[in-house]
Amino acid sequence: MKILILTASPIRDSIVDILLAQELQKYGHEVFVRPCLREGRKAVLEVQPDTVVTPPIRNPYSRDMVEVLKDWGVGVISRHTEPSCDWHDFKKMDSNRQHEIFGQYPYKVDAELVWSQDEAEILNQRDCGFKAYPIGATTADAYKHPEVIAQYRNRATFNAKYKFDDTKKNLLICSPWGFVDSAPDLHVEEVDEAKKDIEGRDRHFAMIRAISHDLKDKWNIIVSVHPGVIQKPYQDLCVELGIPLDTESTSFILNIHSDAIIHAGSTMALNAHWLGIPAFQFGDINAKDSKSWWSDPESPISKVSPYFKTPTDLLVAILNCQPASNANMQAIEALEKGRFGNMDGQSTVRAAEIINKIQGKFKFCWPRSTKDYSQLTILRDGRRLLTSMKCGICGNDFVVVNESWLEMLRSYTGFKGDFRPPHGSACPHCAARWYQREVE
Repeated sequence: MKILILTASPIRDSIVDILLAQELQKYGHEVFVRPCLREGRKAVLEVQPDTVVTPPIRNPYSRDMVEVLKDWGVGVISRHTEPSCDWHDFKKMDSNRQHEIFGQYPYKVDAELVWSQDEAEILNQRDCGFKAYPIGATTADAYKHPEVIAQYRNRATFNAKYKFDDTKKNLLICSPWGFVDSAPDLHVEEVDEAKKDIEGRDRHFAMIRAISHDLKDKWNIIVSVHPGVIQKPYQDLCVELGIPLDTESTSFILNIHSDAIIHAGSTMALNAHWLGIPAFQFGDINAKDSKSWWSDPESPISKVSPYFKTPTDLLVAILNCQPASNANMQAIEALEKGRFGNMDGQSTVRAAEIINKIQGKFKFCWPRSTKDYSQLTILRDGRRLLTSMKCGICGNDFVVVNESWLEMLRSYTGFKGDFRPPHGSACPHCAARWYQREVE
């Protein structure tokens, strides 16, 4: 088969999709990897794949895309690119939040690949015609294979790119994602709570200034921005401080060329642990005032790295750090049992086994029109003819014939009188009883 893998965020996910492609090639498939946002539909027309692996279906844009793919006979597998909730999270949510986890926009795929066993069990409560399969934390795969790290690691080239001193260690400072500004044409409601947090950004910038001032003679310092974060303020800051800002490299490339990492409560803590280098948490994106179920200061992801509230304490820790992981193993074990699932580095192997079983065959057909060509007696949607109502007296359901359809019928028959009999808010039974009482 021809298989197209659409990458959600190349900076974060490209290394995962490359490894997944290599596993699928072992089955004899021809595999293509392309960015999804803005380029995914063009890639489908160019490749004409039999199977497509998409990012999670989270908005009308992606739902429409997989709907067309299924019309074309394509096998569709949705691969989650981040961890979701575990049973502990799910049981704390109200019904509206639980509905969001199940999916705000109904969609149809052949299989859904998620990280943890808990998440798969939760999603498989849906009556949707397809199953969710736990494959483990895809973020771990590249870091669990020394040969993959060796293939991409070239310290001399990396240092030369940023004019780093080869005798110094490299310190990576990551931006939080809390200042995100989502693209309006690809809007996802879930990120609405992550607004431009100017106060939080100012604290982060003060930390970068302090770190740069006291460590620049001892460490090579590089700043990276989370995908979606507004870059201009970071660009201005780094020009002011004379340190490089990276906006293009993948997180994997940045991590494997670093000797220590500063983050704000993210998977960067796990990446550092797998690389055997220290990570330091400044601030906590999960502790902010948010209605999101994800933002929990007690979340294990906020417990992996030692936490620092002030730049001064952070500086002392970096100056005294050892070249080894400083991660909290209990927090990592909690993540593996909960949100993240298996972290053994074999998630792409398990994903490929499932994808290989999905049989699709690309057949291009004229897309369904968004225009409703319904006629008087040939309707695409029954709601054009009937509207469901609830009786205001007994509470039972009933339907009424829409006046708009009756008007079309009057025009068709040429009837000149009033063709729109009135109706009330009561069902036929209650209306009849009410009418009889009035007559008596």
